[in-house]
Amino acid sequence: MEEMINPYVLSFTPRLLWRVNGDWDILGFEYLDGRHADYAPGSPDVDKVVLTFTELGRLPCPDLPLKRPEHRWGAHVDDPADLEWFRGDRLQHIDPTPPNLVMAEGKASLIDWAWPTRGAAWLDPACLVIRLIEAGHTPEQAEDVVGAVPSWGTAPPEGLRAFALANLRMWSKAANGRPFEITKAAQAWFEYRTVQTAAS
Repeated sequence: MEEMINPYVLSFTPRLLWRVNGDWDILGFEYLDGRHADYAPGSPDVDKVVLTFTELGRLPCPDLPLKRPEHRWGAHVDDPADLEWFRGDRLQHIDPTPPNLVMAEGKASLIDWAWPTRGAAWLDPACLVIRLIEAGHTPEQAEDVVGAVPSWGTAPPEGLRAFALANLRMWSKAANGRPFEITKAAQAWFEYRTVQTAAS
């Protein structure tokens, strides 16, 4: 997947230089002299991360055999029909954890394209909301941050609540009872989204 998507995202992703297939499948990328992004409230990195996802949101989705929302969230929805909220024709990264954003050369470069997905334009900003909460933002603050990404405005309230619930279930299953911060963040966002959706 990394090799396949690389030519389409070079404006904010290191170029793939080589690949070796053997006992291991190894990819070699351009070196970035930087550090992982800091998502904490007040960090100057956050605005640059938002710019990167804004740029991604403008890209046409290439005609490639990409993942679909059901591959990641299909087992975590109440009703398979809820997946319709997540479907679309935009290219999405869907794993905006801080280690996947490298701060170098004055911008945030997006790496680790293991799950390139064709889906709704608002999926990446929604995934970013959970990571921002994990880093210390309130749910309201996190949504205000991603509000600067134009595609966020296309998200329907009902779809956001369904997505928040699917992510809570996904992260809870991954945590397997352990006190992971990402699970707490997903819980906080789901509770906030439930209230906001009821009020809309």
